[in-house]
Amino acid sequence: MKKLVIILFAFSLLVVLGCATSKNECPVYVANPNCKLVSFKPGSEPEGYNGIKWETKLSALERMKHTRTDPSHGGIKFYVREGDTFKLDNGKHLKVEYGFWREKFYVAVITIKTPEELNGIKHAVFRKFGEGAKPFLNREEYLWIGKNAVMALQYDENLKFGSYYIRSDSMAKQMAAK
Repeated sequence: MKKLVIILFAFSLLVVLGCATSKNECPVYVANPNCKLVSFKPGSEPEGYNGIKWETKLSALERMKHTRTDPSHGGIKFYVREGDTFKLDNGKHLKVEYGFWREKFYVAVITIKTPEELNGIKHAVFRKFGEGAKPFLNREEYLWIGKNAVMALQYDENLKFGSYYIRSDSMAKQMAAK
């Protein structure tokens, strides 16, 4: 019995020490107690993106090239439009993807790969739409909620990946109902 207790104690100690030195740390985000819902600066709520209004049919647009399909909600098809980019103040151009659900424009997405890209987008977006709500104190994430547009800017320092998107809220409600 004494030998069994020693074996169990040694095993427990190894498990605890093994978990304590794990390299795969999971970040803990701290909620911002002062965070409140934020809308867009007066008169700046988007009715679409880059001249494409929400729910515009894909067939009405030119120069659209399919890039991928997200299987959620029965399939959201993403396209790039030749010549469309998000231009940062430093002159760098980022690819814009346009998402269509049931052939209607639903969302515009820009992928962020570096802190410099995040800062460039953040500067441009805050200037145009106002500063978004910041739900976490220790995470780069900002949200805007309008009458028919929801926008988010987020970047995960651990993953070195983020996104900026604007989507139609009425389309999101249609998708949730299906």
